[in-house]
Amino acid sequence: MVSQFEHLKLPRIINIELPRRRGRGFGGGKRADSVEHGKYLLNQLSGLTEPKKQKSNPFRLDPKLIFKIKTHQKLSDDLVNQTGLDILAFEPDKAIVVFSSDLELEEFRRRLENYSQITEGPEYSYLGAIDELVPLEREDRIGRLLELNPVQPDELAALDLELWHTGNRKEMKASLERIAERLEDFSTDTAPMRMSDSYVGEYLCIARIKVTHEVLEFLLELETVKEIDRPPQPAFESNADYNLPISSFPEVVTPPEENCGILVIDSGVQSGHPLIAPVLGEADVFPDPGQQLIKGGAEDVNGHGTSVAGIAIYGDVENCIKKLSFYPTAWLFSARVTDEDCKYYEDILLETQLDRAIKAFVDNYPNCKVINISLGDYEKFYIDGMKQFRLAAKIDEIAYQYQNKNIIFVISAGNSYHEELEYEQLRTEYPNYLLNKNARIIDPATSAIALTVGSLSYGRGSITEPADVRRQAIAKLRGYPSPFTRNGFGVDGMIKPDVVDFGGDLALDLSYRKGLDLPKVSPLGDNVAGVSVVTLCQDFQSSLFNICSGTSFAAPRVANIAAQLFTKYPNASSNLIRALIVNSAILPKEIPDEFSQGKKSQKTKKQLQIYGYGQTDLERAMYSAENYVVLSEDNIVIPVGKFHIYEIPQLPQEFFDVKGTRTVSISLAFDPPTRPTRGDSYLGVTMEFNLFKGIDKESIVSAYVNASKTDKPDEFTEISMEILKEKYKGRSINVDLSPNSTLRKKGTVQRGQIELTKQAQKYNDLPMTLVVSCNRKWANPDEIELQRYALVVSITHSDPQVNLYNRVKLQVEQIDQRERNRARV
Repeated sequence: MVSQFEHLKLPRIINIELPRRRGRGFGGGKRADSVEHGKYLLNQLSGLTEPKKQKSNPFRLDPKLIFKIKTHQKLSDDLVNQTGLDILAFEPDKAIVVFSSDLELEEFRRRLENYSQITEGPEYSYLGAIDELVPLEREDRIGRLLELNPVQPDELAALDLELWHTGNRKEMKASLERIAERLEDFSTDTAPMRMSDSYVGEYLCIARIKVTHEVLEFLLELETVKEIDRPPQPAFESNADYNLPISSFPEVVTPPEENCGILVIDSGVQSGHPLIAPVLGEADVFPDPGQQLIKGGAEDVNGHGTSVAGIAIYGDVENCIKKLSFYPTAWLFSARVTDEDCKYYEDILLETQLDRAIKAFVDNYPNCKVINISLGDYEKFYIDGMKQFRLAAKIDEIAYQYQNKNIIFVISAGNSYHEELEYEQLRTEYPNYLLNKNARIIDPATSAIALTVGSLSYGRGSITEPADVRRQAIAKLRGYPSPFTRNGFGVDGMIKPDVVDFGGDLALDLSYRKGLDLPKVSPLGDNVAGVSVVTLCQDFQSSLFNICSGTSFAAPRVANIAAQLFTKYPNASSNLIRALIVNSAILPKEIPDEFSQGKKSQKTKKQLQIYGYGQTDLERAMYSAENYVVLSEDNIVIPVGKFHIYEIPQLPQEFFDVKGTRTVSISLAFDPPTRPTRGDSYLGVTMEFNLFKGIDKESIVSAYVNASKTDKPDEFTEISMEILKEKYKGRSINVDLSPNSTLRKKGTVQRGQIELTKQAQKYNDLPMTLVVSCNRKWANPDEIELQRYALVVSITHSDPQVNLYNRVKLQVEQIDQRERNRARV
């Protein structure tokens, strides 16, 4: 048995405070055609203001002039505000959505007149960054689901209405109240229109409404409306009973009271199931604790929630069956959010359900720290350049607000059905279609602070009909991506999914081939023993277990790992647990040629899109070993605009002399503020790290400090790298971690690693130096001065005989003693 050692503390040696500086925004000189350009913008401004005086709408709220400023160069928040405009959103293409209560835009007009030299005054040359001023049109307010499925003339439709949030919550609540009143006025016995639910947060203002086609058209012309869309619907995988002969069923032992709990937000759970009852802390219906809206109470009428919950509390259910040993590793909590038809209740916002469920469980059960969400709308897949989905944004908002509770969201990547392919093509064209644009991850899997989980195949064939050559598994090999898993990247290019785990495969019955007068089988409806995941069955009186396939069942495996880590480290932050999970992840041994061949950059990108950082290894996340040492720091607080320096202990000679694979891996996790209206950066604060070799720490400190004195304080990391490369020209000083900093720094959990060759020992004369830096994006300095984070470093040798742990431990103790002596001096 491999020894299990406690992880070590990572030595931090230097903190450097950088001076706060404001970005200059638009820094270019005055345009040569500023006179004509200014007149052109004034013309457009007049076009924006004039129609507003003539338009009438029964839903007219407090007048606001909302339009879009298209730019070719970034304008800072301050410069926009100086023009008398308030920012509503930054679009990914540098456009800015703004509003003003001044329908004449007097301050903006005055500055444009100065800029175009119509009147004398300051030049306001920064206005040259503006290309044009354009109104928001009706089409801009139609959501994707509504575009796909328009409201019919005779339909009374339940829709999600989102207003542009001005930053004044009281004002936004009043706007929703006025809309609700007008809907009541329009309501008739045959068309009972109303607002059934609403939510006003820091950045979101949304409501669930029921309206006719005619009233919808009025709302789509309303300037204060950001978007109207069909509500999302959950996509559930089908399942099948899996009867196993168990002559004597073992007793289920209730987990210790202090064990971490997992909240499964799904279709409910079957509380009477003998494998669930001893582990169930509480189950309820949201937002319906009185159970007046959703029939059946908290019980699961679909089976999806019970199947997810079984994996969440037991991990590998199939292994438990083989050993006839059921020891749940986590407590279970259940929030049912779907009705008896497995749909979201149409009068209630999903954001409201989520908000109330989190408060009910997390506030009342201190050990409830992991939230599993295996739900998503497969039609709401992410497209490059989009801003964050609303539900994903709500999850990030909750994660940030509940920092002191240290909760982790684990979300399935979603299933892709590939309806554009013929049935046989699912086999012949696998795995190329996994990278299709319509196979991107879905809402809410794009959540930045959550762990998003993709799916792997077990690499097995059918157990039920193994001799039937027409019964063909698609992925076939263990660790190959499931044929239904979805790909990344996420918002702003974040690496998503973060990790992967087993979610099953699909078996094709080739009898149902093209040319035969037989129905086409739904790919996810053909769950076959052998290729599918074994879990608990909702109808336990007929069968304790069932089988199913889908990313829904990969996510709770990771949730179970997170819960076990919280139980092992009860005082850990959610950042440390995320960093341990990602740091321990390993790519499968077998990877399809399509994702493992070609140029390194393209190969890395494809692998990250499908696998994220790989499949988590619980043992590696929880313990160190002789040949595998983990060093970590948790709950570190860094002022925004500061960097920390860590020393990687010098590696023993044996590490280089013994043949094998030598790996250094670094993982960083942080939980910044987020804002879905910012297309320029969803994250308000960003962090990154770089590893240096063969140079002294003083040179690194000097370069970073000098970089901070430039006129681009938000780029001090990149500038410091240039300074160091210039000083050490011709030398390789930066450790080339994979993926590179450009790719990994876009997310809130990042990992970079490298395999060291024997020749790398020449850089071991000086310890490797790790620099962690923190940059401000849009976060207000008055509100957010500090950012917390966790850091994990692991050093591994493939030969289990290499005594790495004890030698690194000694190095850490020596560094700590040295730093204590230095502090006393």
